[in-house]
Amino acid sequence: MARPKLPESKRPLFRPRQLLLLAYLLTIVLWLVRGLVGSAVMINYKLKGEMPQQTVAPAELVTESFAPYSSNQWWTPPDDDPNWYLSTDSDPHIYWQGQGYLETVRLYAEHQLPPGGVALYYLLPGQTDYTETQKVYANVTGTGEYTFDLGGCWVTGLRIDPDSVGGVPTLFHGIELNPATPWYDRFIPNGGQWLLLLFVPALAVAGIALVGSLLHKEEPDAPRD
Repeated sequence: MARPKLPESKRPLFRPRQLLLLAYLLTIVLWLVRGLVGSAVMINYKLKGEMPQQTVAPAELVTESFAPYSSNQWWTPPDDDPNWYLSTDSDPHIYWQGQGYLETVRLYAEHQLPPGGVALYYLLPGQTDYTETQKVYANVTGTGEYTFDLGGCWVTGLRIDPDSVGGVPTLFHGIELNPATPWYDRFIPNGGQWLLLLFVPALAVAGIALVGSLLHKEEPDAPRD
């Protein structure tokens, strides 16, 4: 038996497959626009000389509960490299005192023991205290390379916690502000972004379809006289 056709006023504007395709196309467009806008902002700061791109040596940084082995005659470094540091408690800090537009920061540090959490905190203009709301965990991007993605923002200070356990011998070579990356990197999603791009459009379409089915549900026929 053929299904009765819905009245024109009750037919959905798009079928589920068409809606899903449109959702993914819109997602791709928005992702590309995001990348282009980010590129434009970065170029603007770079042309104005407000986007630092430099490697900062350990001697140029302020440390707290994180000191070179040479600062204590009773400490014995693992070898003769002068860049060995030791965290003296479970909350060591490395401070960069400066300001500028930052997208990524890279920590160069090799740990002899598992470091636990490696995190970065940043200050926005007008702030004086580091908080958990402005905290970024590191992605290990190579041997002794911990990269923090700040997403692009104007900062007035950085604090890096190189470990969260204390007593960790660390071969510390400094930090790099806005390390050079290929232009197309900002258009390539990371793991978490891939999940969002793949599943959010489908979930949104499922929700729209559910709402649409409720709105277009046939009303019962009115009783006849």
